[in-house]
Amino acid sequence: MCQMQIQHLIDRSKNGDMQAFGLLVAEYQSLVFRLAFRLLGDENEAEDLTQEVFIKIWLRIKRYKPEYQFSTWVYKITVNLCYDCLRAAERNRQKKIRLSECPNVDWISSENIEKMLVNKELSELILRYTDSLSPKQKLLFTLCDIEGLENDEIQNITGLSAGKIKSNLYLARKSIKEKLNAITSYVYGG
Repeated sequence: MCQMQIQHLIDRSKNGDMQAFGLLVAEYQSLVFRLAFRLLGDENEAEDLTQEVFIKIWLRIKRYKPEYQFSTWVYKITVNLCYDCLRAAERNRQKKIRLSECPNVDWISSENIEKMLVNKELSELILRYTDSLSPKQKLLFTLCDIEGLENDEIQNITGLSAGKIKSNLYLARKSIKEKLNAITSYVYGG
């Protein structure tokens, strides 16, 4: 759907047209669910959060500003709700992996992480390791390295500065790299 069609549906939705809003939901539902599932790691939570996102969008559709892409606004609402869930889960988490126990082997560079996602098994490991990241690191890693969003859009979605994004991405990638290195050392007896 082109931006003009989307804007037309938004305008109709602002006037209470539920059918137009239903078309917006159909257009963006998979984006919201995919991001929620990647961040939360639970299908049921992702489904619930997806519903919550669209309820929030419906209630706030009149606040949408057309100078921003609608998808960015949808991402922002999704990210905020996911981030709240992740922070709550972080508070409730009892066990934490101690990074100091992981050996440091430098065979994976940060630039190679995106290329490695092509490998299904490695991709599954990386996604599993994102669960041990802080909520902010998980969010930024998912938006940048998994969703493939640019830093400008990530800044618009999260409200974080470029420096905060860069440092959190560095820490997230380093943490995942260390865990991958630990497995390699174990498997290959290093």
